[in-house]
Amino acid sequence: MHEYSERCERLKPLMEAQGLKAVLLGTGTNLKYFSGYPSPSRSGSRPFFLVLPLEGDPVFIVHSGRKAEARRFSWVADIREYSELSRVPVEIIRDALGDRGALDGKLGMELGFEQLFDLPHLEFRRLEAGLPRTAMVDAGDILWRLRQVKTESEIACLRRACAILSAAYAKAFTTAREGATELEIAGCLRTHFQLHGALEHWILITSGTGNYDLASKLPEARRISRGELVWIDAGCAVSGYWSDFSRAAAVGEPSAQQLEAQAAIHQITWETVQRVRPGVEVAELARFCNARLERLNFAITSSISGLAARVGHGLGLDTTEPPHVAEYDHTRLEPGMVVTIEPGVATEYGTFHIEEDVLVTSEGREVLSTAERELWRITL
Repeated sequence: MHEYSERCERLKPLMEAQGLKAVLLGTGTNLKYFSGYPSPSRSGSRPFFLVLPLEGDPVFIVHSGRKAEARRFSWVADIREYSELSRVPVEIIRDALGDRGALDGKLGMELGFEQLFDLPHLEFRRLEAGLPRTAMVDAGDILWRLRQVKTESEIACLRRACAILSAAYAKAFTTAREGATELEIAGCLRTHFQLHGALEHWILITSGTGNYDLASKLPEARRISRGELVWIDAGCAVSGYWSDFSRAAAVGEPSAQQLEAQAAIHQITWETVQRVRPGVEVAELARFCNARLERLNFAITSSISGLAARVGHGLGLDTTEPPHVAEYDHTRLEPGMVVTIEPGVATEYGTFHIEEDVLVTSEGREVLSTAERELWRITL
């Protein structure tokens, strides 16, 4: 549990610089990051709250039905409970802030960039009314500043999640046969995830003419047939940390067009990956990548990365985190950051998108997504 307490200590100088007397977190990944509790994405009837004061120890506020789990999974010693469902425990939060000398002044909360404080609007207004001397301000910038740079234990989880996904692709593509359904292929992936302890996961699949532009499509009952491309984008989590990358297979031998497009996208992706290193702006990676995509010499039906408005993103406790690997984001890479690189296009004969998960190291980079990049062959 030492790492969680250390994160709280690293937050304090950032809080002090912004004049914050405390940070109040709701249900979600920020709460998990600081408390160690495996917080759900939201909990409408039994929300969680974590008070991180500038002075003194944190306070974890949970519904009485979650108190035993809070004691089991969190390092926080001061756990306070409430019993009423679907209502914010205003008095308990106020008392916790008061005990830490944080009722008067600025209270940092998850109010800004890609942040979500897990309360209905009317309950949030009730909390605000109950803290009349407290100024609620956004703390998103300092929360992301900490979370973007991963520790060795976080990196170990990400590396393991990528290894599980790499092995799952090999299992699914080598055991699938012509006539299998997308649902059956997804089931093979899902079984592999569960057998290796990655109980949280997601799977997207495209296959067949008319579907290749649907890069966020869930698996369906359609059967794959000779000549089609089966493209999968998937992710699984280890201790909450996600892998996220895509791979593809041809049913039978791939056509010359499919091989050409796969090779072209792989080259653009890999050359962009090789530019990942400390000090580089992610905007520079995006400009390089987009310029290469514009020079493709085969017909595309849609630009997957163009529609996504970026060619990659950060990765960690959320499947997409800052920074955006996009021309408008000027974040400079630092050792410990993990980003995806994922230029992609769709054509009439396949989806071509070979996403990579990349750790920024002091020397340059480490590619965590090790699965085969060439088209797999699904047996007829």
